[in-house]
Amino acid sequence: MLDKYGRFNINEMDDGRLLVQSPAMNDKMVSAPDGDPLIVNGAWYLEAYPSSIIIERADGSLGMINLTPFRAVNRQDIRDYKAYHPRKCKGSPLPDYLYRFYGLARNEESLSEVIRVRVSPGEKEKLETATANAGKTISEFLRGFIRGL
Repeated sequence: MLDKYGRFNINEMDDGRLLVQSPAMNDKMVSAPDGDPLIVNGAWYLEAYPSSIIIERADGSLGMINLTPFRAVNRQDIRDYKAYHPRKCKGSPLPDYLYRFYGLARNEESLSEVIRVRVSPGEKEKLETATANAGKTISEFLRGFIRGL
């Protein structure tokens, strides 16, 4: 599989390491870093940030890390990302097998559950006002409220 730039051929080996190949360098075997992984909800490549990976932290906030080198990412490596969510920008998800080579692990709790609730027009207006005042979407506002219970 080619990397994001198309410069390197990256293949996972049977022993769990990555084989990184390129005509411009010698073949390199990369092992996954040791230690506890950083739990994230997801990671994406965006064309607007060619040397970065955009991550969604477990709390729902977004950040970005450098694409290279493969290493265990710690909290100090994460820079703020203040643009649209990668899903809205047609971001390409980071392949699952690459998470561990950055010291990341996907959150097992999925954000794909949908809850439908009937509310009156007045209740809906109050909810929309509260979310606008908080600077969040309705989903973000409700998830924050539920986590606070």
